[in-house]
Amino acid sequence: MISYSKVNIRIEVLRKGVAEGTFFKHLAPITVNHLIRSMPLEGRANKFEDSFIYFISGVVIGLEKARTSFKRGEIAFLPLNGSICFFLKDTSVLKAMNPLGRINSGIEILEKVGPGDVISIRIIE
Repeated sequence: MISYSKVNIRIEVLRKGVAEGTFFKHLAPITVNHLIRSMPLEGRANKFEDSFIYFISGVVIGLEKARTSFKRGEIAFLPLNGSICFFLKDTSVLKAMNPLGRINSGIEILEKVGPGDVISIRIIE
């Protein structure tokens, strides 16, 4: 459902399963609106140590309400390369990221992601 303040999303890992999450517009309104207009988004998964997984979205946008500390289950956008990141544990990163929202269910699916798996994000209508 799309509302003024939040957007529910479906995060699918091809042949592994589905997770659900929410983007909150107040966290980074310009970034979230740009991502919504660009959906569906899809890319090949990469893993940064055991801290987070990410895929390059192709979206270009700058820093907005950026921070360097994230908790397990949070979703963020890395402007440096246009990546959408899913945090698997509490982490501090060196490059600031725009916070986007949270994973509501299915984080265990994301924990099973391997390099090269295809991740897609769609809006839940």
